[in-house]
Amino acid sequence: MKRKRRSSPLGGPTRTSRLAAAALTLAFGMGGSLALDTGDLAHAQPRQGGSTLLEETFTQATAPKFTGVGSACLTGAPQVGALPGPGDHPLGGCTAGTGPVPPDNAAPHGYLRLTDSSTDQAGAVLYNHALPANEGLDVTFDQWQYGTTTGQIAPADGISFFLVNGDTQLTRPGAFGGSLGYAQKLPDDNPNAEFQPGVDRGYLGVGLDVLGNYFGDWEHRGNGCPPGGRSPAGTSFHVPAPGPNMVTLRGPGDGIQGYCFLTATTSNFSTTGPWPSTLPGQLQGPTTEVSSDPVQAERDLEPSRRRVHVVITPAPDPQVTVSIDFNDGNGFRQVLRTAAPTPVPPTYKFGFAGSTGLFTDTHLIRNVVVRSERPLPELNLVKQVRQPLPGDLTVGSQVPYDFVVTNSGGTTIDGLAVDDPKVGPVSCPVTSLPPGGTVTCTATYTVTAADAAHGSIDNTATANGTSDGEAVTSPPSSESVPIERGPGIEVEKQVETSGPYSVGQTVTYRYTVRNTGGVELTGVAVHDDHVQNITCESTTLAPAEEPGDSTTCTGTYTITAADGTAGSVTNTATARGSVDGLVVISPQTYQTIPVGQPHLTLHKRVVSNGPFQVGSTVQYEYTVTNTGGTQLHDVHVADDRVATVTCDDTSLVSGASTTCRGSYQITQADIDVCLETGTRGGGGGGGTIECRITNVAQAGATDPQGRDVASEPATATVTVRIKPECPPKPEYGKPDDKGGCDKRGRHSSV
Repeated sequence: MKRKRRSSPLGGPTRTSRLAAAALTLAFGMGGSLALDTGDLAHAQPRQGGSTLLEETFTQATAPKFTGVGSACLTGAPQVGALPGPGDHPLGGCTAGTGPVPPDNAAPHGYLRLTDSSTDQAGAVLYNHALPANEGLDVTFDQWQYGTTTGQIAPADGISFFLVNGDTQLTRPGAFGGSLGYAQKLPDDNPNAEFQPGVDRGYLGVGLDVLGNYFGDWEHRGNGCPPGGRSPAGTSFHVPAPGPNMVTLRGPGDGIQGYCFLTATTSNFSTTGPWPSTLPGQLQGPTTEVSSDPVQAERDLEPSRRRVHVVITPAPDPQVTVSIDFNDGNGFRQVLRTAAPTPVPPTYKFGFAGSTGLFTDTHLIRNVVVRSERPLPELNLVKQVRQPLPGDLTVGSQVPYDFVVTNSGGTTIDGLAVDDPKVGPVSCPVTSLPPGGTVTCTATYTVTAADAAHGSIDNTATANGTSDGEAVTSPPSSESVPIERGPGIEVEKQVETSGPYSVGQTVTYRYTVRNTGGVELTGVAVHDDHVQNITCESTTLAPAEEPGDSTTCTGTYTITAADGTAGSVTNTATARGSVDGLVVISPQTYQTIPVGQPHLTLHKRVVSNGPFQVGSTVQYEYTVTNTGGTQLHDVHVADDRVATVTCDDTSLVSGASTTCRGSYQITQADIDVCLETGTRGGGGGGGTIECRITNVAQAGATDPQGRDVASEPATATVTVRIKPECPPKPEYGKPDDKGGCDKRGRHSSV
């Protein structure tokens, strides 16, 4: 039995709020966004009718759910002599600060201090735990920006609140300075400088920008964005900054691409400045002195407190609003409203960042409350694929899943488990989830041939447990992961005309062409260096399933006097097809026939189905034909990789054939040789390498006079798609264009 939700319903809108909403609709401006003037609009109040997901005051000596970066520290903890080095670290005590900073060792009256008022400081806190986005997000927090020590030219830089896709690891912020720890940055627009990436898989960056550089696209903020996603201030350098005392929103980005300008609190969206802010108050506070007594320090800082409220409504029509209480007695005022970026991520992670440069301020955070915008079910589940995926998915690929489970009810849920029939066992770090708790369970799934034929992995999961002894089950959560396979083609060749062969004889060849890829091939044809006028039954092949769409082609060749002198004729064939103008060519296939003398021919092929990997056993089949004029004895096959080849018959009359069989198990040494010698095919995408493992066979026999007779060598190739393991890259390192590793297992970009 499923339990009913205990969450209370949302209250209906008041007449005042309806009037305010109507006024906002009339004022809705540029590009679907709105920067509110103070006007006569009713003050927008935080609604927060959803389910609580997180509360952190930052007033104590620890905040274990958060990770610190740079100068971020807790004034509630005892003072330290030095902060940890570069990279992330647990939040701990602060150093003796510059400027009017709160006293240390002040719990329960502490603050999260992103920076003090010294120059060139950068600090961030990261919440690297996924929170559900299916019912929207509602976030409030208090922020302080005050106490500049560099004069009254301009304070700096500002504070950002940012959201990222919850399917990624949030282990670092973006670039600091004008990018406020969210966007990318090319320092000083210097082409010789190192491009600093934005936060990984960013979704939305809210800049509470006192200085105003976050508003502009100088230093390549918004790199790669279309004209409609550029700042009105353009890419020019402005002194001191183009958008002081501004709230600016930037959208999704990853690496050095994106983080495009969405909207800002300005009355001027033209490309000609100035760009005045429409904020009805100052983001920077007036505090210049802070007592060493923790209680009095709170009173000293109160005039500089600004409470910020950010709401993102659920899909399919997500809207983002920003409201600020400027601590002036007027309560919250909605200052921005615009369409939120789509698609909305299944889950969010978030962070705060602040920095100083030539100009300074102290940056503080307190009282973070995160809720869903609408109530969640008592037990909520969001299933997602953890990023990044291991390149293009093929049969045998490992797909990691996260299952984000939230208890939004009023009692503990025991016996917590996640059921996903397709993925199989799901591992949860806990089996009891307290009210308001969120946990991420995990599982890994291996792509099957059926998934590849279907073109996607489709599965549905539910979470379940007991609450007060009664069963509770989440609504189902489904995910569809596309499987994209590149184009591929192969050809097999056979001689239709029986031997023995002589000069002037016309020989017919048959070619079987198969589509081995995931896209349709057109213009299919066979090219042979000897055979002319090859015709195919079909020139279009559908995507491969099991065993793949194929067609038969035929052509003829007349044996020449030169072939008779040489004693044999060998021809080489390839199959070709096209995908959107791109020509796809198969591996070569060879065929040799003897002319005018006793001879053996050997045809070899792989009969086991791929995909192949280390440990796979490859089955080979050999067809040995007596194409000479006398009977042959002691027929056998030698293969440079297959230890034992057994044949059905060891004596063959002229024109007769026998089938032989053997197998070989692929080893890690084969892969090592591939990586060392470069015996590879084309890359599979996403950093994968196709290693081609080829073995060579030769048939042998004796004629009636006891003389040895040997066939021409025959080869067969199997392909193993691998993704080399490379050591971690430098913090801001990027794979090279090929996404590969050098011979010593290192990414070539290192």
